[in-house]
Amino acid sequence: MKKDIVINVSGMETRIAIMEDDLLVEYHVERPEQGSLVGNIYKAKVLNMISGLKAAFVDLGMEKNGFLPLDEIPFQEFSDLFENEVEMDTAYRPETIKLKEKQETVVQVTKDAYGIKGPRVTSYISIPGRYIVLLINARNVGVSRKIRNRHEREILLKIGREVRPHGMGLIIRTAAASAKPDEIKNEVRYLKNEYEKSMHLAEKPAPLLAYREPDTTIKIVRDLFNHEVRNLIVDNDLKYRLINDYLSKVSPRIRSRVKMYRDNEPIFVRYGVEDQLKDIFERKLWLPGGGYIIIDQTEAFLAIDVNTGKSSREKQAEKLALLTNLEALKEVARQLRLRDIGGLVVVDLIDLEKKENIDRMLREFKGMIHQDRARYRVGGISEFGLLQFTRERSRTSLTHQLGEACPICRGRGRILSKSSMIGNIERWFMNNAKTIKNKVIELRASPRVIDYLSLYHSDTLAKIGKEGNLIIRLKADYAVPEDDFKMLVT
Repeated sequence: MKKDIVINVSGMETRIAIMEDDLLVEYHVERPEQGSLVGNIYKAKVLNMISGLKAAFVDLGMEKNGFLPLDEIPFQEFSDLFENEVEMDTAYRPETIKLKEKQETVVQVTKDAYGIKGPRVTSYISIPGRYIVLLINARNVGVSRKIRNRHEREILLKIGREVRPHGMGLIIRTAAASAKPDEIKNEVRYLKNEYEKSMHLAEKPAPLLAYREPDTTIKIVRDLFNHEVRNLIVDNDLKYRLINDYLSKVSPRIRSRVKMYRDNEPIFVRYGVEDQLKDIFERKLWLPGGGYIIIDQTEAFLAIDVNTGKSSREKQAEKLALLTNLEALKEVARQLRLRDIGGLVVVDLIDLEKKENIDRMLREFKGMIHQDRARYRVGGISEFGLLQFTRERSRTSLTHQLGEACPICRGRGRILSKSSMIGNIERWFMNNAKTIKNKVIELRASPRVIDYLSLYHSDTLAKIGKEGNLIIRLKADYAVPEDDFKMLVT
């Protein structure tokens, strides 16, 4: 499999695309106002204990309070975000953490706020690095099962026991398979120092932020830029230097695979990302064989319908249904990962008669989700042809991150957000800079978008106009859709 990471940077946002065989499988957007809280450590104050939910609500110093389960499984909290399957060297016996109202406690965010729900937090703290995850409340060592060679696993387990700080534990990550012992040791020392610094900050009264996770770009490099990735391509000098500076500290040998993109053609156009992004908001997705799937999402439930559509390459109904179902499941696995949606998922498959075909679908689907970093629990296929499973999510879904409630349909659907619109407008000026120089540009959009531009981004437009010697005029036009714009050049 050919795997690449493509990074596009503009003034408004940083966009990161994970490509596998030239197919977009993960997409991340980083904006100053939409940063993820996952991984951040807070000193919080317990507000109230909810015995019926076996949970507590804690004040993090934000608009929404954190939700802290009291019967959480600590090792699961430690491992889910980093390595889905981990083998521990001994049975895991954490210290029991007891709380009471008005008590101050240190917690870590494991899921961002979603809808009306506040962020989910845990009392079991972990600091992730490139090669290891430092477990503050553990006393043992685990190794990722993705390292399949038994001899390598035993060696890494031995190294982990030797470098484990007193009173703490470690998870050896997949990337450690290609690391030197000194690199692992140095990272353990660095992460321990980071945690101690955060605890020094936590001496002040709650609520407060004690430790902040790195930005999205560095987290992607840390978690995904491994031996499977051919190249990381970025189109911004500053980001290029930041990535190289980070790698020089943790993995100097792979810096040669970081490439600076300098072509005139926009990087996301060059690598086919822009075209594939158009499907993110689509409810209906066509399959290669002529079938299609329909995706309907609620806050906690996802329903997916599979149809044969125009498919007619097979005359045998059973074989046609099997092929369409397999294509559909492959696209379902990709869309869940790309859009980062989950909860309870039910896929209404085309009915099959033969049990061996049903078993084959289930077996192949489990292989399809292997590359997904999210945690799955896959059930069987019912007598009604329904495949049921859950996919755990840690951040806001991509469709909610990029979109906002439509003022016309009153939240029953999604349209491109104003922030995304501004990013598209800025890229239009960047991509057409040579042909529109010294011109008068009339930007037409809906009154809502024009008001937003005038109130919050007049400086951005002034800067664009100055750089290209342009005169930019704004015109509200009710005929322009809420998630689109038009440019008239004179």
